[in-house]
Amino acid sequence: KNEVFYILCGWISEKDSIKLLKEADQDPLVYCVCDDGQNETEITPPTKLKNPRLFKPFEMFIKMYGLPAYNEIDPTSFVAITYSFIFGIMFGDVGQGLCLFLGGLILYLIKKMNLAAIVSLAGVFSTIFGFMYGSIFGFETILEPIWMSPRENVMTILITSVAFGIGLIFVAMIINIINGIKAREWGKVFFDTNGVAGLLFYAALISSVVLIFTGHSLPGVFILAIFFGVPLLLLFFKEPLSHWVEKKTKIFPEHKAMFFLESFFELFEILLSYLTNTISFLRVGAFALSHAGMMSVVMMLAGAEHGGNPNIIVLILGNAFVILMEGLVVGIQVLRLEYYEMFSRFYKGNGKEFKPYKYK
Repeated sequence: KNEVFYILCGWISEKDSIKLLKEADQDPLVYCVCDDGQNETEITPPTKLKNPRLFKPFEMFIKMYGLPAYNEIDPTSFVAITYSFIFGIMFGDVGQGLCLFLGGLILYLIKKMNLAAIVSLAGVFSTIFGFMYGSIFGFETILEPIWMSPRENVMTILITSVAFGIGLIFVAMIINIINGIKAREWGKVFFDTNGVAGLLFYAALISSVVLIFTGHSLPGVFILAIFFGVPLLLLFFKEPLSHWVEKKTKIFPEHKAMFFLESFFELFEILLSYLTNTISFLRVGAFALSHAGMMSVVMMLAGAEHGGNPNIIVLILGNAFVILMEGLVVGIQVLRLEYYEMFSRFYKGNGKEFKPYKYK
C-alpha cells in the first residue's frame, strides 16, 4: 500500500531471456518471471525473422505480403532460391547477368538497398543460365550452350517450364501440410485443396497426363477410381470431415442443400485452379523465348545477325534497353508467380512483427 511498483510485460527471445533472468537475480528490487506462453491459446507471439545473411534481403518481399505467424514456416529461403532461379531461366545471358550482378552489388554496398542485393543475386543466376543457353550480350555464336538455345528448342523450353512449375506446386503443398501440422489444423492437413487430399489428386492427375503423352496405357478403372474418386470426395466433404476430425459438436451445416451446392461449385473451382496454376508457369519459358527474341532484334539492328561487324553504339544501347525494361518486367512476373501461384497454397502471412524496445 505504501510502495510504488511497476509491472512490465513483453516478449523476449529465448536466448536473451536467460541473460535477463541472471541480471534480475542480482537485483533484489526486481522480480522476473518467464513463460513460453504455450498454454495460452489466445496469445499469439510476435514473429522475429531469422535467415542466412545471403537471403535476408528477400525478407522485403515477405513483409510486403505479410509476416509469417509464429507457428508458420518462414518462406524467405524458399522465395530467395525460387525467385533467383526462375529469374535466371527467364533472363539468361552471361553479359547482362554480370551487369545485373555488379550493378546490384555496387548499389547495395553503397546504399544498403535490399532490392539491389536481390538484383545482384538474380544476376548470378542470369549468368549461370546464360552459359546454359550459350548467350552473351545477345551473341549466340561465341559460347557453346551447355544445355540448349531457347530459340531452337521452343517446345522443350515450354514443357520444361511447366514441369518445373509442377514441382514447385508439389513443394508448396508439402509446406502447407507441414504448416497445418504445426498449427494442429487437421482439417487443413488432410482435406484442404493443398492438403493430403489435394496432393494425392494432383499427383494422380499429373501422372495420368504424363502416361498419356509418353504413349503408356493408364492403370485400370478401379485404380483410377481410387486415386481420383477418393481425394475428390474428401475435398467435397472437407467442411464436415474437418469438424469431425477436430471433434466439434456440429458436423454438418444446417442447410444441407446449400452445402452440397456450394461444395459442388467449390470443387469445380478447385479443378480449374489446378489447371490454371499449372499452365501459368508457361510464362517462365515464354519470357525466356521473349528475351532471346528481343536480343535477336537488337542483333539485327546492330547488323550483327549474320556475323557481320556490329554497330557498337546500337549494341550497347540495345543491351541497356533490354536489361532495364525486360529485367523490370521479368522481376515483376517472378514476384507474381511467388505470390499467386505458390504463396496462395501455403502462406497466410498474418503474423505481427517483433519490435524490440531500445533505450535511447
